[in-house]
Amino acid sequence: MHVEEGCRGGWPAPAPDRILTSSEQILAASDRASAPLTCGLFVQTMGTVDMARLRLAVRAAISRHPMMRASLYGARQHAWRFTAEPSANPVWRIDDGSDGWRIHETMMSAPFDLRANPPLRIALVHQPDGDQLSVVAHHLAVDGMSLAAVVTEIFSAYELADGVADEAAATDGTSDGPVRLPTAMPPVPRAAAHGWTAFTQRSGRHITPLDASRDAGYGYQSLSLPVPARRVLLPGGRRLTVNDLLVAATHLAIDRWNRRHGEEAGTLRVRMPIGLRTSPGTSGNNTGQVVIVSEPADRADLVRLAGRIVDQTERAKREAAAPAIAGVAGRVGAAATARIPGPWRGSVLRWGVRTARPLITPAAAISNLGPLAAIAADNPKISSVYFTGTAGMPQGLFIGATRYGAGLHLAFGYHRHLFGPAAAATFAQIFQAAFVELTAVDGEARRPS
Repeated sequence: MHVEEGCRGGWPAPAPDRILTSSEQILAASDRASAPLTCGLFVQTMGTVDMARLRLAVRAAISRHPMMRASLYGARQHAWRFTAEPSANPVWRIDDGSDGWRIHETMMSAPFDLRANPPLRIALVHQPDGDQLSVVAHHLAVDGMSLAAVVTEIFSAYELADGVADEAAATDGTSDGPVRLPTAMPPVPRAAAHGWTAFTQRSGRHITPLDASRDAGYGYQSLSLPVPARRVLLPGGRRLTVNDLLVAATHLAIDRWNRRHGEEAGTLRVRMPIGLRTSPGTSGNNTGQVVIVSEPADRADLVRLAGRIVDQTERAKREAAAPAIAGVAGRVGAAATARIPGPWRGSVLRWGVRTARPLITPAAAISNLGPLAAIAADNPKISSVYFTGTAGMPQGLFIGATRYGAGLHLAFGYHRHLFGPAAAATFAQIFQAAFVELTAVDGEARRPS
């Protein structure tokens, strides 16, 4: 659809309503006000983004994606309702000198009211050295790849919107004054740590908290690394992909972090999203999950650790499909959604998730979107794109990775009950050192002569 059609009321007919899938019901039961299930992209530009053109581009892009216009309804068994046009403009301008990452933290941390608003928030943050774009969605509606597709389409439509930008400004309410985040967005709650600190320090399977606060919500620490310049091989010639290196570095960094702070790291489990084989046109969150495990003996030897990781990731890729929710939580949740009557299902799922969470959550999650195609924007040019996710306690850490240009861009998303900014920065440094060491693994040198 041409950009002008989307701006002149040419919205597609709404898709038919549908009941939430079993995996969506489990995700909905896992959502907490103190740890909302959000995902986002943070885009750094080298120029100025025009607000009128951006709003046009967003309208054109979301006209193609029903989930960006969806809302929940139903008293007990929730269903998606897809409107022909979004109920509210999801784009806001921040022009008061705020740092884009702090705005992004607020938008990722604030709960969504999916009954009243669409699952999408976008903030344009004006900065003298290049504008920043924060795009945040509820994870119930999209996964990382779906959100990346939406953002790519926004910038593609932005290139085409120049000729009708003035008309949009006249009809869309765009003004020249500074605009703050709307007061309708729910505030980030403040909550006690619920004993997570003591539990994680003694469990041996979680990250030791440090420099944490009583505030709920999330913080982010960014890190950019060069893409490895050489192929990293195991004995026998098997290759470690960039994703394998990231997962292995996560295991190694958690082990070293815990030991540095006087705690042991036993069996560590890291959740890794993996794409599901879905039919074309399927809307919503289509990400499956697997859990990658390591033992202390694995982490004592880089080659052994790398081999253990590759064994598991290769097996996951060979499987016909990954579960939408990994591990025990997925199996129990799937059984509950299949057997419990609709009127009771939501309450039972929420109770089950709350009860089981301390026992079944992994140490961390890492999601690698892989190489993103260069976003077609000449003015402004895009310098970096970060993928951000969320993880409530006692897990508390989500590492998002993208490859854009020559860089590997990482965002360490931490719950504020786990880390503060200083601790997150230190953990990122430990991760970077582990990643560099793993890229130096030489399987050929370990082969017997």
